[in-house]
Amino acid sequence: MNAQRPRLHFLSSHHGTGAAENLWLETALRLHQDGCAVRTAHCWNEVHSPRADALRQAGVEVQALRGRWPLGRLGRVLLSTSGAHRCLLKSWLGRQRPDLVLVSQGNDHSSLPWLEALHELNIPSAVVSHGIHGADWPSDQLGARLRQAFARLRASFWVSQRNASDFEMQIGERLANCRRAFNPLKVRPQVLPWPQAEGVLRIACVARLQTRPKGHDLLLQAMASPPCRELPLQLSFFGNGENREGLQRLAALLGISARVEFHGHCDELTHIWRDHHLLAQPSRNEGMPLSLVEAMALGRPALATDVAGHSELVIEGETGFLANHPSVGEIAAALQRAWNQREALSAMGRHAHDRLKQWMPADPVADFAAQLLQLT
Repeated sequence: MNAQRPRLHFLSSHHGTGAAENLWLETALRLHQDGCAVRTAHCWNEVHSPRADALRQAGVEVQALRGRWPLGRLGRVLLSTSGAHRCLLKSWLGRQRPDLVLVSQGNDHSSLPWLEALHELNIPSAVVSHGIHGADWPSDQLGARLRQAFARLRASFWVSQRNASDFEMQIGERLANCRRAFNPLKVRPQVLPWPQAEGVLRIACVARLQTRPKGHDLLLQAMASPPCRELPLQLSFFGNGENREGLQRLAALLGISARVEFHGHCDELTHIWRDHHLLAQPSRNEGMPLSLVEAMALGRPALATDVAGHSELVIEGETGFLANHPSVGEIAAALQRAWNQREALSAMGRHAHDRLKQWMPADPVADFAAQLLQLT
């Protein structure tokens, strides 16, 4: 570790401002409060987002990099080159040479040109990845660039073990500098009182309404399939997104609109879980979704597809139900198992809460901050 005041810079290469941004935002604030020299930048679509207000109020610089190039085709071409990223980095960093730059990325390879530019500038770097699609292989050319970039890192952090191993398979090389990171919770872990059943199993799906990764369409089709159509299952979607109208139309097409409700985004998770028995996580690809972690923290079991980090927490028949892969048939079968074991769901929720507390550190932000300081 650097004996001087550590200089840590944070850069989010992700375009969105979702829950995956919580880790770097809260870690940057914590390190600033602990006396480190911290600077931050992001590439969000929302140039002036309230997500970084806590940093600004504490006196930490928050710079938007995405809007530094003109929009349109020329801007996209410029931003596809490492030279453009090197210019942006020089502008952001100024004359400062940080001890470490942490690049946070979503479920894509958006960190790659930034990591290449940081290497060209001879600045130590690390990356935290919040998701990956195991079946979405990079081209050979992209794979070679990824191998080189990740081999040069001080460390690569992953929110699920499956994401890291899937990435190793894609690039054909083991990650010697691989570490684990955990996203902070928005709730205090506690076992909420179990909702009255009233003969109905109430299921909540808490995720942005984007079917491509989240698989809401698979869940609706499973609800309408012959094994589940006659079961007293009530499904609530909590979240907003680009596919809300399409999902409403799909529910109507399948004839199950009366059993499906769309509530929009809900900040208070205890309001969700005081009325629902089971989380549905029908994702096609993931990292380690906060919706799963927080539902289990509040004492609710989960039904999830066996992708990414789901199987680290969802143990069939103990903490929930695991669909072997994201398909209508597998999710329908898991729904049937959940209904058949409905009397055991409350106990499963308590087991889920206990497993979650054993699985993650008590203070994920302090744990991550300590690991970053070790790299300086």
